[in-house]
Amino acid sequence: MSTRYVLYALSLLAFTSGCKTPSVETRKDLIATVGKHSLYLEQVMNSVGDNVAVSDSAAVVNEFIQQWIREKVLLDKAELTLTSQERDKSALVNQYYNDLLIYEMEQKLLANRLDTSVDIASITAYYENNKKNFELKENIVRLRFFIIPTKVMNHDKLWERFKAGGEKNLNMLSRISELSNSNYFYQDSVWLSFNDVLKEIPITTYNQESYLNNHRLVRLEEKDYSYFVEILDFKVKNNTSPFDFEKDRIKDIIIHKRKVELLQQIEGEIVEEAYRNNKIEKF
Repeated sequence: MSTRYVLYALSLLAFTSGCKTPSVETRKDLIATVGKHSLYLEQVMNSVGDNVAVSDSAAVVNEFIQQWIREKVLLDKAELTLTSQERDKSALVNQYYNDLLIYEMEQKLLANRLDTSVDIASITAYYENNKKNFELKENIVRLRFFIIPTKVMNHDKLWERFKAGGEKNLNMLSRISELSNSNYFYQDSVWLSFNDVLKEIPITTYNQESYLNNHRLVRLEEKDYSYFVEILDFKVKNNTSPFDFEKDRIKDIIIHKRKVELLQQIEGEIVEEAYRNNKIEKF
């Protein structure tokens, strides 16, 4: 935000609040004080930034000033309330600074050395060896659905096409959905959370397991849409989660394990190098 806009905002604030507008003779013009703390025009300009619309400038500047005042008042209260020992946070600040530097160094080295490619054989082996860890926490389904606006003609014929299936019929239905800006899904091999499906399809049920066991083809009419649904397969919670539903998560697990191991290796190499270069002495 330019100086002109900040001054404009401050002028508006002074006018609306009845406060005196600060002098603008230098870039260090005083805006507010709280005890020993002072807020200057330059600080406001540097903190507010340049991406604020002129129409919003007064509100943004006012919010910044109010936050600054609140922080300084609370800080002064903390200094009065806490003992000198309680106020001394230098050890914590130093530790945070050290941890941050080490973290950024390690991330830079990891980015150059971490192998993030995982073949399907490794994912499959992990799944087979850890099935007890892949228990479903919710019901999942494989399905296809199309949402067709009621303004589209011949819904009964479209329903018959949907039940018949086949690439030609499904492509036609998907094209109708796209032209109508409505949703559809027919990636038959993909498992979805049934709870997520219910956010798209207005199925009403108080027992998901019973509903899934007793419905395969579903046609619903609600407001301005028809919903065509075919449930291809399902797994209920507390059973073993299928491989296809877990493979992306397993890949992330494998990569994370590699990352931890590589990080330990990198740290060990750095310490060993320091010993070799006689940078470490023990007394």
